Amino acid sequence: MASSIRDLVFDLPIVDTHAHIRQWKDMPQPVTGYTFFNLSGCLRAIFAVAGALSREEYREGKQFEDWPSLSRAIDEIKATAYYRILLKGLKSLYHLDFDELDEESFAALGRKLTEAYRRRGWYRTVLREKAGFAIDCQDSCGAMDRSLFTPITRFDGYVLFGEPGWRRGIVEEYGEERTSNLESLLECLRQDFERALHDGTAAIKGNYCWGRTLKFQPVERAAAENALALCLQESPNGKDCNDLGDFVVDQIAKLCAEHDIPLQIHTGPAMGMDHVVDYGNPLHLNSLILRNSETRFVILHAGGPFIGECAALATQFPNVYLDLCGVLGWESLRAILDNWVEYVPHRKLMWGTDVHLVEEAYAISRHFRGLLSEFLESRVGSGYFSQATAEDFARGILGDNARRILRIPGG
Repeated sequence: MASSIRDLVFDLPIVDTHAHIRQWKDMPQPVTGYTFFNLSGCLRAIFAVAGALSREEYREGKQFEDWPSLSRAIDEIKATAYYRILLKGLKSLYHLDFDELDEESFAALGRKLTEAYRRRGWYRTVLREKAGFAIDCQDSCGAMDRSLFTPITRFDGYVLFGEPGWRRGIVEEYGEERTSNLESLLECLRQDFERALHDGTAAIKGNYCWGRTLKFQPVERAAAENALALCLQESPNGKDCNDLGDFVVDQIAKLCAEHDIPLQIHTGPAMGMDHVVDYGNPLHLNSLILRNSETRFVILHAGGPFIGECAALATQFPNVYLDLCGVLGWESLRAILDNWVEYVPHRKLMWGTDVHLVEEAYAISRHFRGLLSEFLESRVGSGYFSQATAEDFARGILGDNARRILRIPGG
């Protein structure tokens, strides 16, 4: 019985609900081991928090260019779950045999990468044939191979309009006149929304907690207009402009409900350093969800450290769904599954990789299939699940739930 569950889990096609995979055509040639380690956003973030990259080096995109410096950085993170999972995946994908990366095995990995990336079909080989992905939902990555990827669209600039860096892109596209009063600014938002729908976006995503709290209060139009005026001052205070962001998020949620498309929201810490972790507490979304009962909200990253808070929303509101994308480790992820399965309806659960490179997608998906198999086998063995329920759970979390909740082609 247990082996049949494992066979099913490893045979099922995956809908990757959240990724940032760099397209084959955008990879700098030749691809080497240094290219790989420098382009992995996940690895670089871990390097930074371990002190292997300083704040300045991380922000400026410093590259590792020789084995001694990269080796020292790897030594700082080599016990982390992400690195262990990635290493195991690289060894499997490229048929390499080593215990730890040293200069010789790193050179061998580089040769394998260079050879693989000369083949235009390499992405399809990895994602479809090796990892078993049916489709990969791409967060704001521009042009993509639509046979492998489907887009996710952000409108963060409208919500964080008080920050010059976020505001600049909207003003450059639509001009100062169209972005200087609330009604015309909202018309720009609606125009972008319609374009995203026409482009086949699977969901709208908000990375709002990278710049502010997720506590979106109800705001009257007049207060939003006043906040917009503050945003247009020479040196606006972003916090003074929060009334505009609060108002705009409600407009986005209403557009999502009107067009029957989900709103994914990043929760937990932002990638990098110097962010306020509590900004991403999913409980801050409570008021927004209450005001928008017709909108499907997908809470990304399992709430980060706010696991229980995240699940509380899913058990309180029928329009709230949970996504385990980016949750790594073995014991920690297993603990979440063991906890949630007993009170979160299993058809509310999804999974995604949240990675930048196809090798990472392969490694993470291979790891998750193994963990999911053990979890389901354990639950069947204890008598908690029947075989049929375990199979239904597997089909749901690996793809069926995402096809139902997101706008997945063919779903």
